[in-house]
Amino acid sequence: MTTGEPNWDDIRIFLAVARTGSLTEAARHLQLSQPTVGRRLRVLEGQAGARLFDRLPNRLQLTALGQALVESAGSMEAGAGALARRLRQSAATGQEPVQVTATSSVSLFVTTHLQGLLAESGRVIALGNSRAQANLARREADIALRMRRTPEEGDLAARRIGRIGFALYAARSYAQHHGLTPDGSLAGLPFIGLPKPERSPSQSAWLDGVARQGTILCRLGEVFLRHRAVADGLGVSLLPCFLGDADDRLLRLGEPVPELAEEVYLMLHAELRRDPGVRAVAEALAGLFRRERGALDGTRRG
Repeated sequence: MTTGEPNWDDIRIFLAVARTGSLTEAARHLQLSQPTVGRRLRVLEGQAGARLFDRLPNRLQLTALGQALVESAGSMEAGAGALARRLRQSAATGQEPVQVTATSSVSLFVTTHLQGLLAESGRVIALGNSRAQANLARREADIALRMRRTPEEGDLAARRIGRIGFALYAARSYAQHHGLTPDGSLAGLPFIGLPKPERSPSQSAWLDGVARQGTILCRLGEVFLRHRAVADGLGVSLLPCFLGDADDRLLRLGEPVPELAEEVYLMLHAELRRDPGVRAVAEALAGLFRRERGALDGTRRG
């Protein structure tokens, strides 16, 4: 057992390991090296005088003591986040970028309208593209645009701002070559799949079901990669309507699939609703999604 007060960095590392169950994932999340994470975790365990994790073959599992410490550590984290927000609001000069995080498809949509968004909000915007949950309570982002209302930690405000429709698309040249028409047969065609589904229902599982009429040629995770592959005539795939309908090279093969539509929620920490810059960006985003509703859900072409 070692003496001394634990420092906040060690607590932060402990929480990251507890949430990911992995030194490697915690290190990636914290942008530290794995040896550093392991060393600081051992220091904390030395101060506790006991192990905080059981080392299992493929993951780290909290011990009873580690589990008991998670709640207290989470309270410390929430307090540190509140302090950071107060300091930020006090020292704001109006030039700090507002941090926005979103999935790749939503980020792509926002980027295509970025010029108007910047002009309307009057703020610098830092847009991050990630499927991972950037924790708003820990100030990893000011605003999160989520598909479905995803639970997060802390006192958060959320509102639905739009819906994204998805449909099948193929390149017009490809469709002409194969005699493919909207609502026509897809038998024997190659498909560009999504990553292998881990759950059902899902967009990936739905597309795999449709692709039984043909073959899965490849699987591409990012929407911009599928868009490029479809435009290049590689095969048929599922794309968000705002992207497929706006590309004159592509032909939509049927109406948007109702069960695949994704609700978009704007989420931010409740305290940040009083921040003029964050509020301006949030309102500009909500306005953008409202104006482009038809393009997003596929009821308006182009």
